[in-house]
Amino acid sequence: MSAPASPYRFFGPQPRHLRRTNRFGNVIFTLGLLVAFGLVVYATWLGVAALAGVEGSTQRVGATGAPTQLAAALPETAPPAVAPTPSGATMAFDQLWTASDGNTIVAGAPTVGTSMETGEPVILVPVTLTNNGERDWNPVSTSFVGKINHATVPESAEGDWMYRSPIVGHTSVTLTKVFVGGPGQFSLTANTPDGVALFSGRV
Repeated sequence: MSAPASPYRFFGPQPRHLRRTNRFGNVIFTLGLLVAFGLVVYATWLGVAALAGVEGSTQRVGATGAPTQLAAALPETAPPAVAPTPSGATMAFDQLWTASDGNTIVAGAPTVGTSMETGEPVILVPVTLTNNGERDWNPVSTSFVGKINHATVPESAEGDWMYRSPIVGHTSVTLTKVFVGGPGQFSLTANTPDGVALFSGRV
């Protein structure tokens, strides 16, 4: 008759090969933990390095982008101003005279004509006044003197000698100045608050 099976498990010493297997498993488990920990540390380092690289490149882009933004914020610079013509310097007709305030005067080539009122010879000179500033230019403050062979000649009432309308900024006005006189060496002087323009030539 066989003995009944014991309801209790036997926890005695296990066979030698089982103990070796468990020891080997523990080593593998420990190595796996170390590898996993190393991977986590490596991934963290990569993330920090990537963030530092992005921040550094953003700072470099910001530094190089700053002048562009500054240039965009600045108003457009005006073209360099033309140097003023020395006051009283003699110029040929049709040349540009520039005042110290940037306004310009051009006296066109004079021609000889005949007065419709008196029938005497007169000299006609087209004079263009250009206001390059913002302030109105009042022609009353600019006077004109004509000379034939160095002798002053009167200005005819047939010309625009009574022109008094202000020349607003960035506009031009061409006046016909008429002087009593005939052919010869003619000079026209324009006296402005910002200098003297002198034009000279044969007519």
